[in-house]
Amino acid sequence: MEAVILAAGKSKRIKSKLSKVLHYICGKPVIFYVVEALKSYKTHIVVNNNIAENIRKEFSDVEVHIQEKLNGTASALKSAIPFINDSSFIAANGDTPLIRKEDIDMAKEIFEKKHPDCLVLTARLDNPHGYGRIIRKENGIEIIEEKDADENIKQVKEVNTGIYVLKTDFAKSALMHIMNNNANGEYYLTDIAKLADRIETVEVDAENILGINTRKQLTVVRKKIQERIIDKFDDVTFIDPDSTYINYDVKIGSDTIIFPNVSLRGLTSIGKQCIIDTGSVIENSAIGENVHIKPYSVIENSVVGNSAQIGPFAHLRPLSEIKDEVRIGNFVEVKKSVVGRGSKASHLTYIGDAQLGEDVNVGCGTITCNYDGYRKNRTIIGDRVFIGSDVQLVAPVEIEHDALIAAGTTVTKNVDAYSLTLSRVPQVNKKNWVKKYRKDMERKMKK
Repeated sequence: MEAVILAAGKSKRIKSKLSKVLHYICGKPVIFYVVEALKSYKTHIVVNNNIAENIRKEFSDVEVHIQEKLNGTASALKSAIPFINDSSFIAANGDTPLIRKEDIDMAKEIFEKKHPDCLVLTARLDNPHGYGRIIRKENGIEIIEEKDADENIKQVKEVNTGIYVLKTDFAKSALMHIMNNNANGEYYLTDIAKLADRIETVEVDAENILGINTRKQLTVVRKKIQERIIDKFDDVTFIDPDSTYINYDVKIGSDTIIFPNVSLRGLTSIGKQCIIDTGSVIENSAIGENVHIKPYSVIENSVVGNSAQIGPFAHLRPLSEIKDEVRIGNFVEVKKSVVGRGSKASHLTYIGDAQLGEDVNVGCGTITCNYDGYRKNRTIIGDRVFIGSDVQLVAPVEIEHDALIAAGTTVTKNVDAYSLTLSRVPQVNKKNWVKKYRKDMERKMKK
């Protein structure tokens, strides 16, 4: 069986230049979740010209068809139906990302047992406003859209989900007879129900068919999808799931604890027995095992080894590699650098375009001066180097193993192994200088 996803609408009510099916929920566009529910079927997507390129980039393994004239869902299906080779197919809207594969498979199974012309998935909503109502008749059903419904019909709580299983030959014939005599002057796919000689319905959970037309509905659906993502991690502790943001592709190891207001984005993976503390943001990064990410740390496109500690208020910028047992402390920024096993930069430090060996100690206030106004230059630091506080390492420069850089030093030349390096102006103490200075200033102020 094949599947057709209808996603060519103008998305006017979401009030965005971006089509509603391309708005992101938990790291994926809305339509992704519909494609995922239908991934076991050969899938076609009907789009308008404005989003065709985006859809092709996002889904390389689906067939994309263009609805040239945006005049209704029946017209959209006409754009794809010549390309359907199977005797039956599923039609679904691209803005219902909560639909489950289990619902689709159940409908397919019933369809194959009873062989109707059309099977419609329905649901019952306490507030059905905006949905087409299912009107049951002796010889079948009719679907009445909200704009065409009178007050009696609007009281009906059973609604159309926008998901159908159809015989291909029936659909081809029925689409030729659908008219646009309705409030919108469009060709509604919902009218296919009244043209079927044999029709079945399957009721599914109301939550699974919630559609998206407005920003408010986008928020409601996002919360539902976030709940489902978090529910998958039954061996992970979430201190407050309602304030935790986990993207679809994120992986988390067992016995990890996630504190409130954590955001895990992109292709992030978290190892076993980690603590990801309050307010941390991790994007497209790999975190090893037994790692503690302390509060309000930001990690982007980086790798953190086992038993490392990051933060609080640390920033690992892209292409940083933090080896095992490293300590990156508060207000430390690392960019495009490798920090070797057991090394420490405990506070107020910038490490950029650098290679640090093992067991290096980087003192408070140290910076790698990696940019000369034209190029980014490398700093190389060997094993067991001790760097005192307030040191400037002017790249390109290399410090060999076991060297000691004294506090307050500006390093502009390479340093040999086991060397002490210091560059300080001799200290001068002028006794009673302040008294004289104050008297001179007071005298000038009186003039």
